[in-house]
Amino acid sequence: MPKKTVSDQLKVAIYARQSVHEEQGIRQQLDDCSREAGYRGWQVVGTYPDDATSGSKERGPGTNWARMLKDFDEGLFTAVLVNDVDRLTRNLTDVLEVRPPKRDMRVLTVRGGIDTDDSTGDFLLKQLVLLAEREVKQKAQRTQRYAVERRKSGHPTPGRTPHGYRWVPDIARDENETRYRIDPDEAADVKTIFAEFLGGAALGQIARDLNNDGRLTRAGKPWIASTVRRVLMNPQYAALLAPSQETGKFDIASIDLAECAPGAWEPIIDEATIAATRARLVGVKPTHNGTARKWLLSGLAVCEICRAPVRAASGETHPTARVDGSGKADSKRYHAYRCVNGHFMRNGDIIDDFVKEVCIARLNRPDAIDLLVPKEEGPDIGLLNTQRAALDSREATIIDLIAKGKMNAKTAEAALDVLTEERRAITEELARAVASDPLAEVVASGDSRAWWDDASLARRRGVIGALMTVAIRRAGKGRRVTTFEAASETVGIEWR
Repeated sequence: MPKKTVSDQLKVAIYARQSVHEEQGIRQQLDDCSREAGYRGWQVVGTYPDDATSGSKERGPGTNWARMLKDFDEGLFTAVLVNDVDRLTRNLTDVLEVRPPKRDMRVLTVRGGIDTDDSTGDFLLKQLVLLAEREVKQKAQRTQRYAVERRKSGHPTPGRTPHGYRWVPDIARDENETRYRIDPDEAADVKTIFAEFLGGAALGQIARDLNNDGRLTRAGKPWIASTVRRVLMNPQYAALLAPSQETGKFDIASIDLAECAPGAWEPIIDEATIAATRARLVGVKPTHNGTARKWLLSGLAVCEICRAPVRAASGETHPTARVDGSGKADSKRYHAYRCVNGHFMRNGDIIDDFVKEVCIARLNRPDAIDLLVPKEEGPDIGLLNTQRAALDSREATIIDLIAKGKMNAKTAEAALDVLTEERRAITEELARAVASDPLAEVVASGDSRAWWDDASLARRRGVIGALMTVAIRRAGKGRRVTTFEAASETVGIEWR
């Protein structure tokens, strides 16, 4: 019997698929199919792996499934080889994509020996896919019923666990079946993020401070403004279980706290705090990290002449020739502050150190407690939350009246505008209730220098802003300011 030439060989494409990523899953399928093709003498013209791709849902144009169909239509191969039927699909609609009348693609499997070149193989393929499709639907129904019961118990779904918590496996759960356990190290990051934000720090500044402290996200990556924002928006940190959203369309900003259920795990922050931070962030895009402050007085101090905020700059030294004729020293870059209107450019290090010492000296005085703003009778946070829930109920009523035709659009719009303003007022009260006096922490510490050394840049700036206005003036032509005494003559401190 003459040996088959390359032109006589069956041209096959190998397709591999798995719903959940596993390191060896796709590779093993490809290896099994390649061995089968070699044993059968088939010519493999291409491989089409789809990792983390469901076989029961539509596969879009960006998948290798779509690329495989396109290559078949262009005549690159005549048959597709898969490890098993369920690796090809769990949906009969997909079978109709590859089999007549739409396409006459021959389907071959390693396991089960299916070959649609005959009617028996074609019938068996469709029956197995129908059984797989039925199993998927039954599993979805069981999962849905379980999800409802789990939600009633306040348990989160498996998946990505928020930074600050660790997922508890079945074998390690307590009698309450708790799924989230606080990770003390990561929870400290979460508390820092909320405290800094409520203290007035920008998102980019918080991210920069975390990175400067060597803190990383769960994925081992640096913090950026958007990841800080997601933490501040996540109701799970207040042990609130958000309502389910459509798969693949999760939007943390669209979560309504009023629709969240109590979660069966320990909170890291309280509900009033998450309500305040979300209210300030919903609909607001995160600030780019580049706008985060890097220096103590950038944008905070002012020019004494024009009163414009000073900006950070980078200066360069210009050494003169040495007397002994050995040349000039190397020029060096240094941190500087400049007036945006050109009134000065000054070395920033001595100014930062001077302001730091002035702050510490003032906070170490016995009367430092007098700096604190007296706490007025604080708002009742519980009452504010109740009022916010009542507004949500009123909004639902208005929408229901519109749907029933009992309220016209103009009247409804006016009523909803009133609700929006009332909700904004309540949110602002909540934010004030959970915000803290920037000086309270340092005064309470009893050691302002130790507090300053440990504090983030944002907190130091908050203290300076609460204590004083720093007004920088010209040093004078050719004058070098290198001592605190000289700095005091060129840096004005205007106490608040």
